[in-house]
Amino acid sequence: MKNYGMNWKNGCEKCPRLVASRTQIVYPVPCPPGGLLVIGEAPGADEDEIGEGFVGQAGRTLDALLVRHGLERNRDYGVANIVRCRPEGNRKPTREEVANCLPHLAAFLVEARPKMLLLVGSTAVEVFLGPGPLLWHIERSRNSPVLLAKDAHPILQPAIRRLHDAVACLMAVPMPHTSGMAWNRKAPSGKKWREIGEEQVLMAAEWLELVRVS
Repeated sequence: MKNYGMNWKNGCEKCPRLVASRTQIVYPVPCPPGGLLVIGEAPGADEDEIGEGFVGQAGRTLDALLVRHGLERNRDYGVANIVRCRPEGNRKPTREEVANCLPHLAAFLVEARPKMLLLVGSTAVEVFLGPGPLLWHIERSRNSPVLLAKDAHPILQPAIRRLHDAVACLMAVPMPHTSGMAWNRKAPSGKKWREIGEEQVLMAAEWLELVRVS
């Protein structure tokens, strides 16, 4: 597998806590050009052991939803994370850890050239769409899932501008973290996160189909 955006001889050592907690660096799996890229927060225990993103229970939940809409991994979509190393205890990555890893995600995005991003969970959503409650981002995305560079983390803004030029219009659909969907938890609105996630995945699939034929 090609290590997009990587030039480390023996693996990155910028984040001491992540170096201590990881088994291995989990590299992204590219999507076809103009396809869908799923982006999560960080690898979990299964991902850290196997070396591929979204392979645990939460990842399988998302895979099943995407397959339901005719989207298969490696053929139609790829996977990536904001941070490529597993934080101990599956804690949230720090801002410094996110900033250390984002240049590699930026390089991967430019080379992989996705047309649609499916942002899984609050960390991925905040990095690409800016601050604000996850449910608020989901609600405001329903009519126009277009990613604006100015809303993204400053490290990602140049890459997003390049992608806009390359693919005409880069779209982003936010969705709940798959763990909340897998365990059938409720959003602050009282609605099940699983139901919200299913709606967002459907929207991503429909928009992807539209941009493929346009």
